Amino acid sequence: MTDNKKMMKIYTVMWGIVAVVYGLWMSFVMSWDQYPYIIPTDADLALPTDQFIAKFDGMLYEPMYANQTIYWLWVIGSTVLLFFYAFFIKKILFAEKLGKATTVFCVANLIAGFAFITWYGFLSFPEQFGNILTDVTASMLGLKYPLEYKIWGVLSSLSIFTNVLYMYRKNNYYGKAGIIITSLGCAALFVTINVPSAGLELIMTARCLGHWASALIFAFFGAAGMVIFLFHKCKQKDKKYIIATIIFVIILALMLVLLVTVGKSAFIENLPMWVAYALLFMINFTSFFDKKKITETVNV
Repeated sequence: MTDNKKMMKIYTVMWGIVAVVYGLWMSFVMSWDQYPYIIPTDADLALPTDQFIAKFDGMLYEPMYANQTIYWLWVIGSTVLLFFYAFFIKKILFAEKLGKATTVFCVANLIAGFAFITWYGFLSFPEQFGNILTDVTASMLGLKYPLEYKIWGVLSSLSIFTNVLYMYRKNNYYGKAGIIITSLGCAALFVTINVPSAGLELIMTARCLGHWASALIFAFFGAAGMVIFLFHKCKQKDKKYIIATIIFVIILALMLVLLVTVGKSAFIENLPMWVAYALLFMINFTSFFDKKKITETVNV
């Protein structure tokens, strides 16, 4: 119990630092972001594909934070939410028992996250940017749908974070590395959704590198938090977990292969997310992975 209180203080300080740094960054760096966004006309949409991309790649539609009131409401709201991540650790991971309210909360945001990222990944986009399944990324969609992009990021971060915690608590696993890595990964997504893909001309700029770095941190750290737990269960020689681990790792490898051979797209980005959601649902809210209790029979 004492160790739990000590670790809770560490996690609270960690998330406090994350929230403060994020709030300062949004207040004094992103508030000055003046990259031009241009709405294409019908004549622009009639341009040949190469000319259209050269003129508008990364500059589609006005971002949500063009309105200063909305921008500052977003800054305050998202910063407060990051502070709440420490509360989630306390109420899920260190709760004496997983109550009904906690279960409902976790399964609800897991389902909401799965449904929203699926819907979001198939939103329409100018045909000049190519095939929605192979060319248009979640971030590119964010240029046209800035509000939906932020909801996508918040739901993805929140649903993965709370349900990984639920998975840990249900199995009495308190691995510090997994908790910290998952925390950093889910926090990084808040950076990603504030600096969406900004076009080919901005490659190797601070904005583009910030977007790529935070997106990769979420992808790898979010997956790592689950893989660490799965490897822990594999050490116990649980066949179901061994099979689940193999499948999850194969999907992660497949995504990397597709990114290199086909290219990045919202569909390809969603593949490991869909598998993660399915796996978390099965572990957390079904009895599929639960160990069967052995009942002894006494012959009289």
